Amino acid sequence: MPSISTLRRLSWLRRNRCGALLGALLLFILADPAFARATVSVAFVGLGAVTIAALSLSPRRPWLFWVWTILLLLMVTAESLVAMHVGGRLFAPVSLLSTVTFTAIAIVVLLRYVMNSGPITADKVFASVSAYVLIAVTFATLFSLLQINQPHAFHVHSVNEPDGRLGWSALMYFSFTVLTSTGFGEITPTTHQARSLIVVEQVLGVMYVAFLIARLANLYRANGRPVSR
Repeated sequence: MPSISTLRRLSWLRRNRCGALLGALLLFILADPAFARATVSVAFVGLGAVTIAALSLSPRRPWLFWVWTILLLLMVTAESLVAMHVGGRLFAPVSLLSTVTFTAIAIVVLLRYVMNSGPITADKVFASVSAYVLIAVTFATLFSLLQINQPHAFHVHSVNEPDGRLGWSALMYFSFTVLTSTGFGEITPTTHQARSLIVVEQVLGVMYVAFLIARLANLYRANGRPVSR
């Protein structure tokens, strides 16, 4: 029989599923550089499963479960074929496009959950941070897709990447520097398409903070404590 402490942890996870999602996202980002591509693919399957479980927040939309499941299977199948060196030029874009669609839907669901009426809970805070991380993941995937069509879309110092091609970890790092408006370091865009994607991500990063502030301000007013003028 499970101990009381175990039951409490399970109860916390049921109430804060987005907390589990955030933990899985951060663990995936930290572990990614240490594993080979095949292992990362397996880890992404687990991350996708956690995402589906965490975002089953609306029983009125059961079709979302099937959409996510189909996208996850498509993504994993294409990625597995690429890892086995089968039709990389064909299946790599399929895997990346499936990933972008999967994460984009997850972001929308998370934001709807955060912005809906009702009090701000710990789970909604976790959801807002998870959405922010998923925005960075989405654009890292878009940068990877762009790099397939434009191999020299980004310039990186040869000390960091001798072959001049950015891997997933490097693109994730670059995506976070863009989203947080930290500024470019050793990686810079070299094509118009790359610069356009960066502008969109920078705008979304700024707007995201503004939306969260507006959400908190509306909650403050709804609780009967309007800001004094």
